[in-house]
Amino acid sequence: MPKDIDREARLQAIAEATIRVARTSGANAVTIRAVARELGGSTTLVTNYLPSRSELILNVLDRASARWRAEYEGAADGLSAAERFEALVSWEPEPDEVEPVLRALILEIVANAETEPALRDALRRESESYRAVLHEAAREAGYADPALATELGYLLLRGSYFANAEDPAHWHPARTREITLSALRALPQAR
Repeated sequence: MPKDIDREARLQAIAEATIRVARTSGANAVTIRAVARELGGSTTLVTNYLPSRSELILNVLDRASARWRAEYEGAADGLSAAERFEALVSWEPEPDEVEPVLRALILEIVANAETEPALRDALRRESESYRAVLHEAAREAGYADPALATELGYLLLRGSYFANAEDPAHWHPARTREITLSALRALPQAR
């Protein structure tokens, strides 16, 4: 009789192994074979759950997104509508050893979105979903043009990922937050 496998536990173990591979060898080194080797098994140990490299990366980022949402919601609890929008656009996860790896994997998705349909579709869905959340928050915050506030906020947030990857010492979270909030506060409020 086959051994019962906890699917969620296996997906978590695969995500952790994927992060270890990306941390030690770079995001471009994430492959099914490398992750299986990190887990100490054959490739079927991975492909029974995640049949492609794209799904390996998305497995990690889906888990990170869920954690980030929970952290943000905790940080935004009790804020005014304007403060909530600012927090949503400028919030950064607590720095740890995994965050740079997650950013590298996000950049890997962006770099391969045109050639890997699963990554492109996931990127588009996530982007549309996040912009919808931003738009509702901008509307509640009372911006004269919530669509403009949404687009500006989105560009500032996404741009901070790339700037941080290019030069983390210069584009650190405190700096990007200060610039983001200055830009948003310059937008007109509804009368």
